[in-house]
Amino acid sequence: MNSAALKAKLEAKDPSVMEVLLSVNAQAADVAEEARQRLINAITVYEKTFASEEVVVVRAPGRVNLIGEHTDYNGFPVMPMAISRDMLIVAGASKDNVISFANVIPSFQGGSFTIERNIPPYQGGDWGNYIKSATQGLIDFWGTEEGLQGLKMVIDGNVPLASGLSSSAAFTVAAAEAILAINGRTIDPVVLAEVMAKSDHYVGMASGGMDQSISILGQAGKCLKIDFYPIRTKLVTLPKEADILVCHSRVKAAKAGNARVAYNMRTVECRIAYMLLHKLAGKAGAKEPTMLYDWFANETEGFDDALNKIETALVDEGYTVKMIAEALGVSEEYAAKEVCLTKTGEVMPEPQGGFQVKKRARHVISEARRVEDSMALLNGDSENKAEAFGLLMDQSHASCRDDYEISCEELNALVEAGKAAGSYGSRLTGAGFGGCTVHLIPKGKGPEFIKKIHEAYYLPHDLDGYADNQYLFAPAQGAGVLFK
Repeated sequence: MNSAALKAKLEAKDPSVMEVLLSVNAQAADVAEEARQRLINAITVYEKTFASEEVVVVRAPGRVNLIGEHTDYNGFPVMPMAISRDMLIVAGASKDNVISFANVIPSFQGGSFTIERNIPPYQGGDWGNYIKSATQGLIDFWGTEEGLQGLKMVIDGNVPLASGLSSSAAFTVAAAEAILAINGRTIDPVVLAEVMAKSDHYVGMASGGMDQSISILGQAGKCLKIDFYPIRTKLVTLPKEADILVCHSRVKAAKAGNARVAYNMRTVECRIAYMLLHKLAGKAGAKEPTMLYDWFANETEGFDDALNKIETALVDEGYTVKMIAEALGVSEEYAAKEVCLTKTGEVMPEPQGGFQVKKRARHVISEARRVEDSMALLNGDSENKAEAFGLLMDQSHASCRDDYEISCEELNALVEAGKAAGSYGSRLTGAGFGGCTVHLIPKGKGPEFIKKIHEAYYLPHDLDGYADNQYLFAPAQGAGVLFK
């Protein structure tokens, strides 16, 4: 569609345009109106930066994870939902193989790069690397860059950055959707989720695929239980008597900085856990596991057995490299360079206090059980679903805080504020180390909870100057083309 014609339709609130915006945002009129205004602005920036020409508009949502934290890269399921905060991209074709990009926020400096088989990254922390990540992921999937046309794009995002609501995955997915649309190509959504999860390694993250999967596969009005290797999804219905409130701690959990190191450390500790558990099982001919799920599926009889083996086989104190080497029967050099390794090939040096293997494994297995229990509960016939699911959320936060150690003082304070206000359940959401909390609250009580949590957390922490701290979300639709 011509950019000027689309802009005119948006300005006139053309019914066909508004219906599209409503359909992807769970029929929320205020969110659809905000998206309309954002698109008008993005098209204006596009025409000033590039030209008035044929364009497509794509979107990819962020997500909030309701339960199942740090389980995806261990092979266990998660239960997220897509949210109405998203990344919008207005894109047009270029006449060469160059991808040029700009942002509606001037402080995010634009740039360009040539499409080639192996795209060199920008310096670490450059936002353009997420566009390169999407491009490289598609090229790796196809095995060639030949025939791939360049494009020009303008990005508008309203997923809070470093909030644990997956702004980076939404951006990468939106960029991929723009590249596919401009090139007239399609990829099965489940396959695209796999491709985008793998492409995350381009920016140095050893993620497991939850963020990309829910951004692509999300369903309006439903959350999803997502299993991995391969990706499978099941629709989950939230309790009819509850709403979802998300609160931003205002502690940045930037995956490009210290949080990335802490996140990758957890993946290494889980890798050490499955190697130790597999070795200690002493089963001749047992399959060599690649993640905790493989050990769980092949060498245990279920959650009770797995947790018992973790308690009896692993030591409470942190593991040194020497302890790991002795337990596995390998040299210390091998343990340091081949065992203490992230998915991206990064060697993790021994941390002060050692690798906290037992606690990490205990969290993953107990959290995986909570996901399965949540699925059975929410899609079952029992009464008081909100109270029962809320209790599982509370238990999840305690495990994230104490065993996985991904919480912080501010997240804990927000969780307590939510509980004090009367939530069914409250927990951190996302990678942790800052970002957001998610609260299951009585339906229709959003304004009351927002006020109480504002008084209990934001005022004492001098954060009342932020206008965008708390969000009421309903499950939104996954990524795709809005207009073309």
